[in-house]
Amino acid sequence: MCKSAHLVPPVREDIVDASIKVSLMTQAQAGDFDCRVYERIVAAVQAEQSGIDLSVTPNAKVIGCISGVQRQIDVLIDARWGDDDVETRTIVDAKCYRAKLDVKDVESFEGMMRDCRAQRGILVCPNGSSEAAKRRAQDAITITLLSPDDLDDFPWAQFDPCMGECARSRRGKNGLVLWDGQLPVGLEGTWVIVWSGKCDRCHNFHIWCWDCGEKFALSDEDEHICYCGYRWVTVIEQELSNDELLNAVHLILMIGQQIFPLDRRRLR
Repeated sequence: MCKSAHLVPPVREDIVDASIKVSLMTQAQAGDFDCRVYERIVAAVQAEQSGIDLSVTPNAKVIGCISGVQRQIDVLIDARWGDDDVETRTIVDAKCYRAKLDVKDVESFEGMMRDCRAQRGILVCPNGSSEAAKRRAQDAITITLLSPDDLDDFPWAQFDPCMGECARSRRGKNGLVLWDGQLPVGLEGTWVIVWSGKCDRCHNFHIWCWDCGEKFALSDEDEHICYCGYRWVTVIEQELSNDELLNAVHLILMIGQQIFPLDRRRLR
């Protein structure tokens, strides 16, 4: 079994396929600023700004507590561990508009926040917002400007091609994995260093074990033993009050008799 020799978790930057960086930057700076590219840029910025205690899911799907239907969220930020339900939940909406945001955009987003039980919301746009929209946003909603001119400082090193379900699909539209968590796991005086991420199309968890260097994907209720002999498992958490409702998918690392919760993807 391999073990990391680092007593202090290292920071690694080379986690990007260079072709992805060129492709995204070329599309974003071409002038049309494709909305899908813009959403990915916004997701990576949020992952860069969020702490290790927060899990960032791009293109998330959750069931609305009011509407009862599935809602698409450009970026969902939730607590990575613990019993915290939605007290830290933030949703981010990327508005790739040529015009400024207006007050109706803010009001529509506020309704989505209530349906998704979000405590805070972030609206990101390339061309700003009206004064009325800023006043309507008040404290719970932040309006952030992100234009093509800001791309020089963009954290490109957070994307990889999907290795999961959509990569095996014949539809030809593979997702990208946003590596949002560098997770040091303490084990017998050393560190096991793990990167975790999620595909923005099929939503499969992706893992990069630094001890053996293996990268792989896990679908829901799946497991894999990496070259180190570590066992990686995904399990689905059901709602306590109704076992027909699915609450979250958890990513777990098992080493011997020890169990380490690493991440979760909320479904509600």
